[in-house]
Amino acid sequence: MSFSPAAVADIERRMEKQAQERGFTPLPLEFDLLLKRVNDGGYSGYYLGRAFLSAYGLDTEFKETLSGFMKLDAEGQRLFHEIMHIRLIAGWSDAKYYELAENITSILGNG
Repeated sequence: MSFSPAAVADIERRMEKQAQERGFTPLPLEFDLLLKRVNDGGYSGYYLGRAFLSAYGLDTEFKETLSGFMKLDAEGQRLFHEIMHIRLIAGWSDAKYYELAENITSILGNG
């Protein structure tokens, strides 16, 4: 899908306005780091993996408590915020998110 230069400029203007109204600039998801953390396992890998699957929207309920966020280290907390804002990043790619979701599901299973 391609957009005309005018449409791209309009989208960029709207996103700029949205970012100003939001009061913060979302960070793009660090795909490789998230996959590494999930692969490494443990609480944070499971928590971040489940958060991504839920945020991506594969009918995956996020059953963890939000207070579990406090158990994450600084890098994990940053990744969690990146996950929560995946669709706010200009130019996000559903194909990349789908591939990541498939990888995470194969690591974590369906539970």
